[in-house]
Amino acid sequence: MHYPTQNTLMEGKKVRMIEHKTLTMDEVETGGHYKNCHLMAGEDEDSLRFSDVTFERCEFQQQVFEDSEWLDCHFMNIHFANATFDHSVFYRCTFNTCQLTGTNFYHNHWKNTKVIDSKANYVNINDSTIETCTFTDTNLIESSFQSVKIKKGLKFVRCDMNDADFLDTRLKDVDFSKSYFDSLRISIEQLKGAIISPLQASVFIQFLGVQISDD
Repeated sequence: MHYPTQNTLMEGKKVRMIEHKTLTMDEVETGGHYKNCHLMAGEDEDSLRFSDVTFERCEFQQQVFEDSEWLDCHFMNIHFANATFDHSVFYRCTFNTCQLTGTNFYHNHWKNTKVIDSKANYVNINDSTIETCTFTDTNLIESSFQSVKIKKGLKFVRCDMNDADFLDTRLKDVDFSKSYFDSLRISIEQLKGAIISPLQASVFIQFLGVQISDD
């Protein structure tokens, strides 16, 4: 799949600030910065394609965004808890201080996308492809990354990941070393190549059936 570069998207366009407006999703324009807006479902809910858009403190009326495509989009202080983004694409996007608890990103394709300072407990990213993505300062308790295909690395920085689920996900180049957890769900045969800290080694040793003696 080919995507335009960020420079191509910005060429000849200026960022347009739109504040305190009620709009439909059909009216969202490339290059727009929407702040404190109320966004209602458009006439064609099955065609959600956006590029180079910033949504800041906006309220989205709809909860289902299946088969959507977001290129160079930035979400700031957005409430997407329990929303559905199944079969969607996020390319060079950022979720900053967002509510993503229980959000479904099933069978997604994420590339160069960041989640920062957000709440994403119980988030579902199963059966997705993730390429060069980072989660930073984000709650990911009981999050689900089952059967995820990871390309060129996935990094978790200062995230609470207790009981996160990585079953059937190859963990090569997944960096857990700067995050926190007492337990994870992983497949032993997929563990090779994971990046962990010395303090986390005791957690991973448990997966091998090894007991650590205090004597």
